[in-house]
Amino acid sequence: MSNNNSTIQPLELFKVLSDPTRLKIFQILFNKESRCVGELVEILDQPQPTISRHLNHLKKLGILSCVRDGTWMWYEVSDDLPEWCQDILEITYKQISTRDVNMPKPA
Repeated sequence: MSNNNSTIQPLELFKVLSDPTRLKIFQILFNKESRCVGELVEILDQPQPTISRHLNHLKKLGILSCVRDGTWMWYEVSDDLPEWCQDILEITYKQISTRDVNMPKPA
């Protein structure tokens, strides 16, 4: 996977979002609301190491960015994604938000 958003390949994007937990994390963070790992652990009811591992996959690809604030890491959807990637992510968000009632709603 790449750290440079301009080199995100479609196959990498679809592969990273094919995991249900990563897809749920993406949905929670899509509206540009930053969340820390603890909040995502609570929302998704999964162990912190699991959530951190999934966040790392999304961050390595460049879908997420993070900012350190003291000991806290705040994650959000990156704002410098390629246009084609932004389009796909927006369509994906709209589809999962309207169809999958089991997805957690952001607090």
